[in-house]
Amino acid sequence: MTPKLNVAILVGGDSPEIDVSLKSGAFVESVLNRERYNVYTVTVRGREWYATCKETRCDVDKNRFSVTLPDTGEVVFDYALIMIHGTPGENGLLQSYFELMRIPYSTCSPTASAVTFDKILSKRALSGCDIAMARDIRLNRHTPCDPDKIVSELSLPLFVKAATSGSSFGVSKVKSVGELPEAVKIAFDESDEVLVEECIDGTELSCGIMRYKGEFVLFPPTEIVPDGEYFDYDAKYNGRGQEITPARISPIALERLYESMKTIYDVLSMRSLVRIDFIVRDDIPYFIEVNTVPGMSPASLIPQQAKAMGLSATELFDMIIDQTLQA
Repeated sequence: MTPKLNVAILVGGDSPEIDVSLKSGAFVESVLNRERYNVYTVTVRGREWYATCKETRCDVDKNRFSVTLPDTGEVVFDYALIMIHGTPGENGLLQSYFELMRIPYSTCSPTASAVTFDKILSKRALSGCDIAMARDIRLNRHTPCDPDKIVSELSLPLFVKAATSGSSFGVSKVKSVGELPEAVKIAFDESDEVLVEECIDGTELSCGIMRYKGEFVLFPPTEIVPDGEYFDYDAKYNGRGQEITPARISPIALERLYESMKTIYDVLSMRSLVRIDFIVRDDIPYFIEVNTVPGMSPASLIPQQAKAMGLSATELFDMIIDQTLQA
């Protein structure tokens, strides 16, 4: 009999997305195949890494990536299933640790994670790849914000986004010149760089993609119909809108969407399961961003898409672990 893998589900993190991470981790823990894995949840908060056993906190030995539990003694983890959204789980920091430790993990590489986590870098990496994208202006803390110039170049309305943040933290929709400085300030509260984009008016879509046994697995896209102006945190996690899977788009739009996704996946050197977001206008998909640690709570999009294609969450994570163990 093949011995069970000791799988550590990493949750927490140091970003405003911690609550989403905890929900994702709890869901993943509930669906992992106990016939194949011994499952442990490890909370990561800065330098504090720990598991909890019978209400006892047990610190992780980072030199061995192990934990000593009251009942069973030392458990050395064989695999890291990263469910931390934002830093340090989605920007390459944890991935670098596991590369140094030569421990297999569930996400993209450190480089791919760092590039895709930065909305500006990911767009620049895709320039020249025949991927439709909104026009944008990049701001950093040393760049004076000239609202009139920005509006003259991109027109209104605009989206202002923190370059390195998720779950719509630091995102604002701007409808007037006077709103722009405050929106930029909000974005800088979350990130050292800010992306100002023209507004593409169309259908918002989100879609999972992964490689498994050498072939692309393309999930049915989800159409986002928010109650408000855009798909903000409240819409994502508090049910303020509709999520329709599969999306109501034309066959040609779906074909173009999938071709764009495959190109993006390969150009950005991704692996494992990722989620890519788009706006479709006139059957053309405009790239928004990549999520290399997509939400996995019961309300999240990927579980909905997996269910729509007849794939259980348990089967999905078997696929993710099998694929990344071989990488």
